[in-house]
Amino acid sequence: MRKYLLSWSRQGLLDIVLDESDGPPVGTHVLDLAATAASVAYYDQGAVDLLRPVFDHLAVKGIEAPFCYNVARFGDRLCISRNGSPGMIVTGTEAAPALKSFLTEDVLAAVGTDIALHAALLVKKSRGLLICGAPGAGKTTLAMALVDAGFDCGGDDIALMDGRGLVRGVPFALALKSGSWSLLEGSRDAIMSCPVHRRLDNKSVRYVAPVRQAPRERVPLHTIVLIRRRKEGPAVVSAVEPVQALSELVAGAFTPARRLDMTQFQSLLNVVSGARLAELTFSRLDEAVAILDRYHEAE
Repeated sequence: MRKYLLSWSRQGLLDIVLDESDGPPVGTHVLDLAATAASVAYYDQGAVDLLRPVFDHLAVKGIEAPFCYNVARFGDRLCISRNGSPGMIVTGTEAAPALKSFLTEDVLAAVGTDIALHAALLVKKSRGLLICGAPGAGKTTLAMALVDAGFDCGGDDIALMDGRGLVRGVPFALALKSGSWSLLEGSRDAIMSCPVHRRLDNKSVRYVAPVRQAPRERVPLHTIVLIRRRKEGPAVVSAVEPVQALSELVAGAFTPARRLDMTQFQSLLNVVSGARLAELTFSRLDEAVAILDRYHEAE
């Protein structure tokens, strides 16, 4: 029966209603998600202890939240529901990835005329560095290494670009997969002190927060880098044709309409035309950070 309940909850087939006799939530916060906001109410102290370290750096006061989440105990598991919709039952280690997945859906649904880019955004001297790469290429690992080197982090997964070509990241906690935990010497102790969470695809991650966060306002894009990992060899920066950079950005772009209109495409084209473009091939993180830092600093 437990297995059936879990399966049905992940298909959205269960209506799970909180018992009002359980009283008010033991903790709440409103999260600034760049494109929108969401409030989270916790009806279990264990859920507070588990999830707040992952999301509390996003907490703000004085803004309205169109989305409301409830997190409650369901036996030895947790139930997460959004705006009174059917809930999802997850284990404790799955709760943070599941909630992040829901919040990401909210962000993408609310981008409006902005373009959501699948990229990591770092900021230094009020100028943006956008890191693009295929899943597993190491965007988050490189972003964490750049934060250790003095960059501010806008986000490791989604950057929102407006019609003027200015960008702001969605600053979720950096999600480091298990293969990267030992690679980041400057922050290894901090990483290993974070609990292990399990995504719904069964991959293990540690969420590192807070880190040096970029200001909440949008910044111009100065550098766009396409990254390629290799097993060995020195870090090399090579020139990239604008059409290649544009192709990679479009491939990872999202709008609620599921396509770019002419105005959005022109904005993206203007950004690519005005930014420094490069492809970085690397095997060692320290070399990649050093060469990217110099490249971004150059006029």
